[in-house]
Amino acid sequence: MAIRESFHSQLDLVKHQLLEMGTRIEDILEQMIQAFASSDANRMEQIIKDDYLINQLEIEMHDQVTRIISRQQPVATDLRKLIVALKISSDLERVADLVVDIAKQSKRMKKDSLLTFQVKIVAMYTLAQKMIHESLESFRNTDLLLAQKIAGMDDKVDSMYGELIRELFKLNDDRIEIDQITQLAFIGRYIERIADYATNIAEWVVYEVNGKHFDLN
Repeated sequence: MAIRESFHSQLDLVKHQLLEMGTRIEDILEQMIQAFASSDANRMEQIIKDDYLINQLEIEMHDQVTRIISRQQPVATDLRKLIVALKISSDLERVADLVVDIAKQSKRMKKDSLLTFQVKIVAMYTLAQKMIHESLESFRNTDLLLAQKIAGMDDKVDSMYGELIRELFKLNDDRIEIDQITQLAFIGRYIERIADYATNIAEWVVYEVNGKHFDLN
């Protein structure tokens, strides 16, 4: 019984640490949107420099879960929880990488070019940011209904991204140079990918409960 209680304590600790990692990701997302809205290159540079911290958290989570699996040899539901922790931590690390990509592209943008599409990009980014938050809440509370709602939000981000690309390719004047258009397109794509990873996290929540994979995209 004591061994079993110790194992469940380890499971609880993994979930707690994963949610702490999620909080760090949400903080980075917020920093980036503020930096983008204010064209703050210094803050963007700090986001880029701090990326190694998230990489380290993902490595630590992987090592911890691997140790638990090797020592405890969990089965069924408990094993699924550990697999889900690995998958979500990996998805969160990739979200952080995408934020760094956005920061790098944004730093190369001319302020006037940025301002032309800033409102649309911020709106798209805000929705993707909300998706990350909601997906983490669905994991925190094992909320399948919330996890399933994220699919509809992902469709909206896809639609916004498509609209952004169409508008970018309609430009036929000298307001924005071609390299600036390309960078804006990349930023939109990175945001769309963040939304995809939020959907991935929601799918892992469904898998943890049902033991089956469901494509929410």
